[in-house]
Amino acid sequence: MSDDKKIIFGMHKVSKVIPSGKQIIKNINLSFFYGAKIGIIGLNGSGKSTLLKIIAGIDKDFKGEVFSDNEFSVGLLEQEPQLDDTKTVMEIVREGVQDIVDVLDEFNALTTSLLTLISWMTQTLSKSS
Repeated sequence: MSDDKKIIFGMHKVSKVIPSGKQIIKNINLSFFYGAKIGIIGLNGSGKSTLLKIIAGIDKDFKGEVFSDNEFSVGLLEQEPQLDDTKTVMEIVREGVQDIVDVLDEFNALTTSLLTLISWMTQTLSKSS
């Protein structure tokens, strides 16, 4: 089966009722194919965020079946994330991309070392000429 025909995630008859008794989601059936681009639209309070939390595996308090092939990962950026008030926006963003920051810092250190070596070689060659 080609990847674009492969179902990587699905829901079958998923429903969610909040403690107040209000049903947020009712009998949702859906499947995502590998490589598909999806969008979730709806009115405020219609369950979009709840659906995304179920997809991301954060909300496990629902009825129905959720399945995946476990060959992919899901990330969720909360609408209103809990942030550390003692940190700047830059510090919080850096934490989210720390692996990239670490590689960039290593690249910058290597570049500085290379430029130092080139400068030393240029000076040494100039003196010997």
